[in-house]
Amino acid sequence: MAVLPFFLAAWQWQRAQEKTELLRSLTSAIGVPPVSLIYREASPQPEFSRVALPGAHPAGPVLQLENSYLGEVKGRRMLQPWRLEDGAMALVDLGWLADGVPLPDIDSQALTLRGHWMPLPRHFVLPGAVAGVEGRVDAIDMAALRQRYPGHWHQGVVVLEHSPDPLRHWPVLPEFMPERHYAYAAQWLLLGLLLLLSLHTLRRRSHEPRR
Repeated sequence: MAVLPFFLAAWQWQRAQEKTELLRSLTSAIGVPPVSLIYREASPQPEFSRVALPGAHPAGPVLQLENSYLGEVKGRRMLQPWRLEDGAMALVDLGWLADGVPLPDIDSQALTLRGHWMPLPRHFVLPGAVAGVEGRVDAIDMAALRQRYPGHWHQGVVVLEHSPDPLRHWPVLPEFMPERHYAYAAQWLLLGLLLLLSLHTLRRRSHEPRR
């Protein structure tokens, strides 16, 4: 029990470092013109760079990723497989919809196919969660996507810079800034030190001779 605050402090510190690296990548990518996303055998990891998808077209229906919170509002991220000009596949984040709002018809010709190349959404899911490739799902089944849409697949997801109404753009910047995680780490560390001090004081008193 006494080590739990230190474990949480280390975890928050690690999260702060991850967010710091994310902000550094985003800062360097924002001012760079978008480049065409082209498949290569040694394809790099998604690094938040700005990319364009010229000549791309939808390859299948929209996948609605449940339990996606924008602030405190619960909703779904609209993800769709697209076939790129070179024949490769990429998952495109069209935007976010609050729960209760039906998915509208989306005119793919009206979309501005520019966005940030980011890692796939990571969801904590419980046993029995639905993983799939279309409709409302709790997690993305990438293996099934690759089987349904053959070809080379880009890692990650392209988050569009501009989403069509009534969809809202999924934020590229992290919800929690690194400073908040560092503050949480300091709080947990302080709590752990106070707990150790209290335990040490109690142990010392228990060994003192009774008068």
